[in-house]
Amino acid sequence: MPRISRYFGSLLTFCVPLIAMGAQATEPDETPQDGPAFALFDLRDTTAWDATRFHWLDPNESQVDTLISAAGIGPMRLDYVMDNTVPSLCAVRPNTQNCDDPGVSVSWMADLPQTICMDIPIDVRARHKTLLGKSNQLCLEPTANLMFPKDWVTGSPWTQVHLHQTVIPGPIRLDGQTAIITLTITDAIATRLATLSEQGYGPAEIGLGEAKLLKLLGPKLDQFIAGDDENCAFLQRDLDPSGLGYLLLDDVLARISIYADEYDVATSLVKTTNGISIGATKEDVYAAFDGQTLIEEEHEYLGANGRYVTWWRDEQKTRGIRFEINEEGIVTAIHAGSDAITLVEGCS
Repeated sequence: MPRISRYFGSLLTFCVPLIAMGAQATEPDETPQDGPAFALFDLRDTTAWDATRFHWLDPNESQVDTLISAAGIGPMRLDYVMDNTVPSLCAVRPNTQNCDDPGVSVSWMADLPQTICMDIPIDVRARHKTLLGKSNQLCLEPTANLMFPKDWVTGSPWTQVHLHQTVIPGPIRLDGQTAIITLTITDAIATRLATLSEQGYGPAEIGLGEAKLLKLLGPKLDQFIAGDDENCAFLQRDLDPSGLGYLLLDDVLARISIYADEYDVATSLVKTTNGISIGATKEDVYAAFDGQTLIEEEHEYLGANGRYVTWWRDEQKTRGIRFEINEEGIVTAIHAGSDAITLVEGCS
């Protein structure tokens, strides 16, 4: 994870592998630049279960268009971002004619293989009229179960996952007003995700002691020590997005940071509780904290055109979130946790 080290500064003097038992972690994702088509379906908070299948309720027009264009041509990259439970359609979109109660949430094992259907955006239907005919719905039918981590659908504390998938989408076939694409998944890499807040990142809570944190994070960790200060360390694990790391002060988790990584799709998928991620704008940050106090300061290295924008949960500044914003007004780093979010170089 060398990209983070440039932000942690010259204080990083050595890297200590933490040896532990367990399964091998995967390598970081790489954003495709050329070659096969690439589409990303972010299904979090926008997917529901209707008692027979999964429905993506808010399909992204450009991503659906890319998939349809690639159908029947050859391998492509098709990534899914998912919550580990899916609410009932009646809970998300109650209908008095069809819904007697809100229903119950289900896991992704409720339908095997996991068929996902969606309404086809009007403009996409118009562009692909020859292929789609009168279809107004698209269903994706994998030939085998999606390649989730073994513990993810059965109680993992990491409630989200990014599936980096290589698939072969079959030719579009029509069944009434439904277009169907069969997906043959040839490879998948899973990255655990969670929501970032001033309290922590998923189960990694600010204030957690080092021993408990290491047990929680599991095997395949790298530890960076800040200069000669052995009480200041920065942890990264292979199962997380490559831009994410954990700062420990005096053996206690004090801050969780995420830094922009142009080569890692998963890094840009981590969101704060109010929806801010790497790549958001300064205006997005202010809108997300509408009506709340934000402190804006000049960036230590970028000068007046770069900014720190900080939100504190309380007047004592015990918990907060800081956004680093570059000269173009884009969020390039997010720090969440204790007053350690204001540290610029290592633990100083």
